[in-house]
Amino acid sequence: MDLEKTTKDVMLKAITNYAKEYSVEEKDAQLMIKAGDENCTPKYQVLVHNKFKKDVTFNEILNVKIDFLGREMIVSPFISSSLRKLRREHNCSYEDVNVLIYTKENTNHPNMYFFEGTKPIKPISFEYIFGQVK
Repeated sequence: MDLEKTTKDVMLKAITNYAKEYSVEEKDAQLMIKAGDENCTPKYQVLVHNKFKKDVTFNEILNVKIDFLGREMIVSPFISSSLRKLRREHNCSYEDVNVLIYTKENTNHPNMYFFEGTKPIKPISFEYIFGQVK
């Protein structure tokens, strides 16, 4: 299983699904990954026009009731590790670690951007998250 490709596909599909749910273009729907605790356990949110709409679970992002393939168990440690790395690099509290996942017009891949609280800091690549796998 190519974790990076699978994760990109899941994120794109989720953005597409939430764009349909909220009747907006895909570029107007986003996912936010936040650190949920000191260990940076990922929490997920749906945003529309960069405004909070709802908290969601990983299974809701996958659009499944049960994740028989165990994708959350595989991907979550990499996400947590990356959130902790961002926290260390920027010397911030876990409450301020936010990664926005979004698409741009005429692209077929997700983009990620790190925010410290609400302050935009830097774009993040999927290599940043999954680099240690390769």
